[in-house]
Amino acid sequence: MADEMTAAFEKAYNGGPSIHGTLRLPVGKPHVTVLFGPSGSGKTTVLRCLAGLERPSRGRITFAGETWFDADTGGQAPPQSRAIGYLFQDYALFPHLTVAGNITYAIPDLNRKERQARLDEMLRLLRLEGLDDRRPAQLSGGQQQRVALARVLVRRPRLLLLDEPLSALDAPTREQVRGELRELLRGQNIPTLCVTHDWVEALALADEVAVMGGGRVLQVGPPDEVFSRPADADVAAIVGVETVATGRVVGRKDGLAALEVGRVRLWAVEPDGRSEQFYLCIRAEDVTLEIGTQPSSSARNHLAGRVTEVRPAGPVSRVTVECGFALAALVTRQAAQDLALQPGTPVTATVKASAVHLIPR
Repeated sequence: MADEMTAAFEKAYNGGPSIHGTLRLPVGKPHVTVLFGPSGSGKTTVLRCLAGLERPSRGRITFAGETWFDADTGGQAPPQSRAIGYLFQDYALFPHLTVAGNITYAIPDLNRKERQARLDEMLRLLRLEGLDDRRPAQLSGGQQQRVALARVLVRRPRLLLLDEPLSALDAPTREQVRGELRELLRGQNIPTLCVTHDWVEALALADEVAVMGGGRVLQVGPPDEVFSRPADADVAAIVGVETVATGRVVGRKDGLAALEVGRVRLWAVEPDGRSEQFYLCIRAEDVTLEIGTQPSSSARNHLAGRVTEVRPAGPVSRVTVECGFALAALVTRQAAQDLALQPGTPVTATVKASAVHLIPR
């Protein structure tokens, strides 16, 4: 179709694994698909095949009606004709060039006036004004990341590929730059495919998550759906966060935020920033279950609900409780027996406010 990118290909390595890329992205509008999975699952290989840096063994890749690769005809569009912006994991800035030199290096075909206009646009967009004469060694990690992104965007690409864009940053800087990157990507009419193995990064950036494992795309969908309702045990093991729900802040009190999640209200530590819409992430080991009702407080959330599933998982059982949203808990096999937990059992799930992790939507 002319308004999307479709990819269905295989890259086979001699004596090694086969990587299967099966993706579909909208074209011509801001949309971030996060390719999520552990190291070695084939995420970077998928990016390199889309960019034309690797040749798939079989399959087909099309973008807005153009054929980028077709194993049946032997056709392969060269990287430079695809108009892709590729941000590498280590940024690959030239140490001997200034910020301005690094950015304009990507547009040598423009005349001086046009290059300066594009440079000024990128300096404003990436908030790099006043830094154009500095070299990479004189910049912070976050500033280097913005320069690398400016160099990618200055060519006005049709598709943006980001390979672990925040992994080179320390934790405090990564948290700050994550929000900046999310706002920037939302403001560009460019589809983006972003590789990461960090679930916080995936939830913060993604409109859609594609989970990879064993060289294959195992599940694709909205972030809260993929993380809360994994398609199978393999996906569940990869995503690692058992409960993800959407909610909005409806009040604040004493450093805590009251959130409306479906038909229930719960408390979390008040987040930084101005966002009112969040993903709420709760690990199953932070949920305790009791029979009967318990009074709620701002420090502890007591959520009344009913058990919908009890699934053995080694020495523990994974219990899903419907309490206005699907909440997962881990209990010992003995506790599950003592509480007589089975589908339909009424329970109260208790979660400390400090155990509710918020990620801006």
